[in-house]
Amino acid sequence: MPKFGAHAFIWAGDWSDEGAEKVIGGAAAVGLDFVEVCVLHPASFNILHTKTLLEHYNIGATCSLGLPKDSHLPANPEKAKVFLEDALRVTHGIGATALSGAIYTHLGTLTGAPPRDDELTSVVTVLKSVAKTASTLGLEIGIEAINRYENYLINLASQALEIVERIDEPNAFVHLDTYHMNIEEKGFFKPILSTGTKMRYIHLSESDRGTPGTGNVHWDDVFKGLKAINYDGALVMESFAAINPDIAGATCLWRDVVGDPQALVRDGLAFLRGKAREHGVMQ
Repeated sequence: MPKFGAHAFIWAGDWSDEGAEKVIGGAAAVGLDFVEVCVLHPASFNILHTKTLLEHYNIGATCSLGLPKDSHLPANPEKAKVFLEDALRVTHGIGATALSGAIYTHLGTLTGAPPRDDELTSVVTVLKSVAKTASTLGLEIGIEAINRYENYLINLASQALEIVERIDEPNAFVHLDTYHMNIEEKGFFKPILSTGTKMRYIHLSESDRGTPGTGNVHWDDVFKGLKAINYDGALVMESFAAINPDIAGATCLWRDVVGDPQALVRDGLAFLRGKAREHGVMQ
């Protein structure tokens, strides 16, 4: 049975002690199985505080991140590897199950050209090493397909799948996001179907990053695709009610796309849970 979670930025834009309380408490209050924790600064992350909160509220966690600008993987593979290994330490320390997202790129770094073969080889080499380290900690790593305006390396489900297959480690998986798919893919059903069991994580995000069900994402096709592959991974509502300054420029969120955060949580989750039940993805 898939598990339902939500991204931390629904409740707070930073992972301070106060922000962590707000996020984890908020996620537990609406009956989620887990929360996605953004590990943008692993060196200063308060592991014990977060782990204590997760245990107190009896809720699970996954972790995600985007690389710092000076650690954009193809440009600086050694720095990227060190940063990711530090993030794995945090992920393991708080009891999370996976590290996923833009783990291969600094969001917003563009070269003005398509990815070169040597750049993709660098991504594969580093992430294969990171996957092996993650495996020793009982963790998985996910490679998210992200739109062309935020990253030039992996935009499509097919490209994420190719990288995962080249990494060739059992704990590496494809991570899809309906916001990015709405920009890059021809539709939603076929890309999900094509990834099959390699896809174990999906951000359920509206076309404007606002409340799911109020925009242009074809949600019936999304959940039909998930049902067709007997999806048993993570279902994550992602919306940016709170903006983190580290990614504001890359995501180009210059206005409030949510309105009432409480309505986002109430209405967005109800909509997604309803669609999951309607299409037999969850009971």
